[in-house]
Amino acid sequence: MPGNSVFKELGKRKVFQTAAIYGAVAWGVTEVAVTVVEQLFLPQWVSTLAVIGFVVGFPVAMFLAWTFDITSEGIQRTSVSSGRGKASIAASMILLVAGTTGLFFLIRPALQSQAEDMASPSIFPNSVAVLPFDSAGLDPDDSYLGDGLSDELRDQLGRVSGLRIAARSSSIAVLDRVGDARSIGEQLGVSMLVEGRLSKRGNRLRVSVQLIEGHTGLALWSETFDRGQGELLSLQQTITERIVREVLPDVEGFVAEPATRNVTANELILLARHYEGIVRDKPEVDSTALQEAIRLYREATIADPESALAHSRLAGALMYSGELEAAEVPIFRALSLNSELSEVQTTLGLYYWVRGIAGAGAAFQKAVELNPNNPDALQSYANWSWLQGETEGPEELLRRAVEVDRLSLSRYGALGSYLGIERTPEAILAVANQVEALFNSPAALRLIGLLHEMAGEVDHAIAWTIRARDLEPGNPDHEHRLAELFAVIGDFETALELEPEPGVGLLYRMRRYEELVDTAEFLMIEEPHDVVLRYLLAFGHNAIGDFDAALRILESTGLPDTVLLEPRASTDLEGFITLMNAAFGAGEMEVARGLANFWVTKPHPVNQDWWQDVNWACAKMIEGNRIEALDRFSQVRRSARLPVRPILLDSPCLKTLSGEPVYQVILELVEAKRSALRGRLPATLAEFEVEL
Repeated sequence: MPGNSVFKELGKRKVFQTAAIYGAVAWGVTEVAVTVVEQLFLPQWVSTLAVIGFVVGFPVAMFLAWTFDITSEGIQRTSVSSGRGKASIAASMILLVAGTTGLFFLIRPALQSQAEDMASPSIFPNSVAVLPFDSAGLDPDDSYLGDGLSDELRDQLGRVSGLRIAARSSSIAVLDRVGDARSIGEQLGVSMLVEGRLSKRGNRLRVSVQLIEGHTGLALWSETFDRGQGELLSLQQTITERIVREVLPDVEGFVAEPATRNVTANELILLARHYEGIVRDKPEVDSTALQEAIRLYREATIADPESALAHSRLAGALMYSGELEAAEVPIFRALSLNSELSEVQTTLGLYYWVRGIAGAGAAFQKAVELNPNNPDALQSYANWSWLQGETEGPEELLRRAVEVDRLSLSRYGALGSYLGIERTPEAILAVANQVEALFNSPAALRLIGLLHEMAGEVDHAIAWTIRARDLEPGNPDHEHRLAELFAVIGDFETALELEPEPGVGLLYRMRRYEELVDTAEFLMIEEPHDVVLRYLLAFGHNAIGDFDAALRILESTGLPDTVLLEPRASTDLEGFITLMNAAFGAGEMEVARGLANFWVTKPHPVNQDWWQDVNWACAKMIEGNRIEALDRFSQVRRSARLPVRPILLDSPCLKTLSGEPVYQVILELVEAKRSALRGRLPATLAEFEVEL
């Protein structure tokens, strides 16, 4: 019978045996994948992808089993046993399709359970976002309690092993977006949300809290507490412990660890964090709010001298205000009280770093180990590792910081800055696309423009900056930025129309160094701690031949000492090349050779950015190796980003190469790119539907 021939042929070709083995392996691997995903907090799409892979691979495996056989003589094509067998091939293939369908239905439950996660590919299990508590029911003088309470809950939950907590900045930013619990959870990458509302009657504080399941919007737990304001500390602990019990039911005997166990100190910390939040949430530092935060933190350390977090936060606020020496006592006091807090180790690392003291890296590493979801620790450790010349670690850390703090524009800016130096244009533009998908603010549009400039697309950078200006027409920063971008492509006429009284950035791009020096020296009276301004001023002095003045300015930044001791500024490329040129031009050859040796012996990742090449070329020139200097300078042509002409034309060490044909070729290529960008700009503006 034909049916018998079909099954005989399938049996001969070991199709049934292969299908059984394949199904068993697929099921086993899928189960393992699901377990690993849960244990490692990996996205759910990882296990889903494995399932889909096995489904798609099944007909392929069956076809190979049908067509080939493994023999003692190797892999050979299977022969058909009879003429009737040949006639049964079509029927056999139908059975294969049926087998594939059967396997699909066998594992369909696994697919269904993960389909929702596939649509939202990065929802992490046991993850919580604490949204800012609604304080509408409080008097203005008490409004700080809502933000303070949510901040403290977030910090306490962040110290619980097994929980993944969304960062403060993202939890605040998400409130400006329209969406239900599910969409908020998807945006933050969390499975649960904590919402709260505060009101006050007399001296009684009413706090309503609920824990919401993100993908359903259903409340898993809700409760209303009526407490005296003096009982707020115990209430914080109660809420934290209840959330942990609901999210991690297997955890027994958990006791929340607040920043302090002193009621007065707790009130002071909550109020201090309110003022600190004002500073964090503004693009420019609010010195009045910052000083008030410092005062309150200091009072908190007096009320509770044993609070490590109060001392640590005082130290952090002092460093933020530039009072580095004053931060020494509180940070080491915090360290002596509790060295096992991620926040304390992060602040310690920053203190070591800004003071140029060895040990910053170890502190950042420990901070990340203590809390792998601390975005400040992740970003600080990444930046420090980058400055040490590490190649892979910084990117991973920065991407983790972005994952934890998804709606923080600054995290994407840090990742983009790293990729702009160390990676390809494609990697930079991928970040730009992420920012475009998530944000629509003037700052976001400016960042997208910057990323496009890093990728060599200055015409797109101009278009994005125009969009930022059109969204915020009263902000002069957009006009300044546009002027600089037009100067980058050599359109100085348009640049001066945008900025008739050119600032230091435009003067630098236009190579008007005498004016740059005068303007920068005047601005330094108002901005004495602006390091970038000092770098530009030093470069201006280099360009006009006043190398001693350049060295004095760079010494005021601490650059010469720290770059050789613990190089916090070694990849601040513009500052580094300015320092090398100043020492070279001033005849301080011992210093210049020390810097050059540091650069060429420092590990560098393989990248395509021109900054690395010009620094290397300068270092080799200072060492007296002209051939290697020329060879490395010739690599400038591979950079997608447009090199800065003042650096190429007016750096003393590069000027020594000006008579070489390679040098002239590079300048011609740079000018050709500038000309091409000018020619391309009108079409780009039309594509973006913007006008200058």
